[in-house]
Amino acid sequence: MTPTAHNAVARGLSPREFVANLRDSGVLAAEDLDAAIVQSQELGSGGDAEPIAKRLVSDAKLTPYQLAAICERRFDLLRIGAYQVFDRLGEGGMGTVYKARHERMKRLVAIKVLARSVAESEAFLQRFQREVETVARLSHPNIVMAFDAGESALGPYLVMEFVDGRDLATDVRMSGPLAVGPAIDAVIQAARGLGYSHGQGIIHRDIKPANLIRDDNGTTKVADLGLARLSSALTKPGDSKGSLTQAGNIVGTVDFLGPEQAVDSTSIDHRADIYSLGCTLYYLLTSRPPYEAETVMAALLKHRDAPIPLLSAARPGIPVALDAIFARMVAKKPEDRYQSMAEVIAALESVPMTALPAAANPDLMQTMVSAGPMSLTPQSMPALPSGEPLRGQPDSAVLGTVLLVEPSRAQSLIIKKYVQELGSKNILTTATGEDALKAIESTRPMTVISAMHLADMTGLELAQRLRAANHGPGFILVASGSQAGELSVAAREARVVTLPKPFDLAALRQALKEANAGALASTGERRMPRVLIVDDSVPARSHMRAVLADLGLKDITECPDGADAIKLLADQSFDLIVTDYHVPRCTGPELVAFIRQKSRNPHVAVIMATTETDSKALEAVQRLGVSAITDKSLKREIVRGVVAQIKAPM
Repeated sequence: MTPTAHNAVARGLSPREFVANLRDSGVLAAEDLDAAIVQSQELGSGGDAEPIAKRLVSDAKLTPYQLAAICERRFDLLRIGAYQVFDRLGEGGMGTVYKARHERMKRLVAIKVLARSVAESEAFLQRFQREVETVARLSHPNIVMAFDAGESALGPYLVMEFVDGRDLATDVRMSGPLAVGPAIDAVIQAARGLGYSHGQGIIHRDIKPANLIRDDNGTTKVADLGLARLSSALTKPGDSKGSLTQAGNIVGTVDFLGPEQAVDSTSIDHRADIYSLGCTLYYLLTSRPPYEAETVMAALLKHRDAPIPLLSAARPGIPVALDAIFARMVAKKPEDRYQSMAEVIAALESVPMTALPAAANPDLMQTMVSAGPMSLTPQSMPALPSGEPLRGQPDSAVLGTVLLVEPSRAQSLIIKKYVQELGSKNILTTATGEDALKAIESTRPMTVISAMHLADMTGLELAQRLRAANHGPGFILVASGSQAGELSVAAREARVVTLPKPFDLAALRQALKEANAGALASTGERRMPRVLIVDDSVPARSHMRAVLADLGLKDITECPDGADAIKLLADQSFDLIVTDYHVPRCTGPELVAFIRQKSRNPHVAVIMATTETDSKALEAVQRLGVSAITDKSLKREIVRGVVAQIKAPM
């Protein structure tokens, strides 16, 4: 039974019955339940529960989905493992996706639950398990990440990153074809994620607009690796698990399917994803697939035999260069396509942005303009007021060389235009952290302006590596407003100025002044690294303290459980955390997950010192991102290696 998301579902219940359901559900906090009880007593036994329900929903104590489930006593729909469910996001062939939040860490997630009818099939269970294993290995800003997996009353489930945005198929359906610049940018970002995936030996096999999600910051992420297959390079000899799909079965979505994939899904390589991404580009620009047919077989035959359509014929004003790139991406034979996503990215980045037409839908362009400067194409960027004193005036804040590290070509052009407005003529651009480090070594820029998410590292990691190497340029980290707040402590330690987006010219100028004011500060001053020990055993903590002291670490704080450690991390910064696996109130793995995903300093070194011997449990901890795992003796050679990395100048 599916709950009806409307307050009226409470009309058939008396206030007493409704409060009983609320209490049994365990969803409400104690004080909210008490308030509902008081309101039910005021209503008496003669009315219904609708006023209580309306108030709970309007005060955001319950979502309409939760309300409906509570009224119907479908409490199994309210929790999945350690996650409280808020809403149902959608359903597919393999199951249902829910929006939920971890009850302890308060992190929003999307949970895919395998349908019961599907879970009865061993083949589908194997495919779902493969999805869990596949996604868990990937970590990239342009791929939807996986956090957790397990079994619940609803069925097996996979916990994924919740992306606050919408998929590009919905975007096109609601707003019309994308402007050429944003379409290219979205495909480039998807290609970066897929290039990383291919490097890990993983082929997606179902690239389409519905599997590309663009968040509110303009980041495009590749989703739904349910059809991904480990390539033969990562499949052990004799291991048939890498080929769950038998030859002759069609895997993928027909409108975006490469000719070779329709013949045999088990023998394709990464070039099938290039074909599907080309078809996706066509859809983003025209709102329809490149080949339309009334039947699946007719569509497959068109992919194999029909001439490649011209983008410019479907949409006037398409640059000739983009027409040629699309044609090569969707070449019938894999050997005639680009041979890697890196080649696709290079080709798309070569399209001159100054030649790109505006969006086909004028209303869409108006929507983009009202969204603020960080979501505009260069052609639609608003002019500054005529009285703005900064326009065209050289400013001492930016007279030196500026290095811009930004993977989005459209965003790069916007920021570059702003910097030019402030008077800087020497602006270098790179897309990755490693390229930025090389450029800094050779050019010594005065200022670095970096996006938060790069293909090979975060912008904060780039700043930290610069400081560790005693490089002293001013550093501006462009982040969303929420990210800027979360990064405040770590950014301060790396001498980084955070610039929340969207921003205007004046905000950028102020950030440049602040960044460059501290650019020449001494990097030779050292402080004693701070250490946090988390263990409920007093003797164990004493032993750890002695080992760390022998290695020169004296500033040590002790904590008996994980919950208190999380409270400490809310307002204190540490350079090293040593934790046991079995910690009360919040286990070691849960603490590590909090540190990596929710703390102010997600990059802090963490050592797991434990008696746990279960290999699967330790592998799960390793995937969370610990620096090292050792037994409770806290082996000195292991700790010494981690300590050596954190004793660089702070």
